[in-house]
Amino acid sequence: MDEARVDPAKRIPTSALLVSAAFGTVQALLFAMIVPVTTVLAVSSPPAYALVAAIHSAMPLLARVVTRTPGMATFTAFVTGILTVAVSPIGPLAMVPMLCAALTFDLVLPLRRGVAPKAPHILLAAVVAGVVLFVVSLPVFSPDHMVPGILMATLACRIVGELAVAAGVIGIRRLLQRAGAVR
Repeated sequence: MDEARVDPAKRIPTSALLVSAAFGTVQALLFAMIVPVTTVLAVSSPPAYALVAAIHSAMPLLARVVTRTPGMATFTAFVTGILTVAVSPIGPLAMVPMLCAALTFDLVLPLRRGVAPKAPHILLAAVVAGVVLFVVSLPVFSPDHMVPGILMATLACRIVGELAVAAGVIGIRRLLQRAGAVR
């Protein structure tokens, strides 16, 4: 028998999957802790919600940056989504923006495994993710909030929130590198 061999360069390292799953679990815990606040903010102040909800993309971005493996942000968001379905009635709905942001990170950051994204590239991915998240959130805006001032403020807060998360991820990566936990 001639078995089909998988090219080692195309295999996803088990360590990347395990690290990403762990980050997904941490993100699910963060989600459970912050969902009461974001629920109130989503109804009362979309710009404030946009700032606070940026935390939902922290672990997928960190997983992608630390593992340096394409697809790990999306995998992390998927794990988070599966876990949040069990703890929150809005879990299935929350999966959509988490997966959209994670997919954006995976597409904007280097598509070759082992390539460490530079800080400006991570920040660019955050800006693009902020815009994507704004567009994804438009269908759930109340008619009262569909005015230019609130829309512009929400877009700006989405971008600022994602940039803050990206800056945190860059800082955490530096700390992990100093500690010798990542290359």
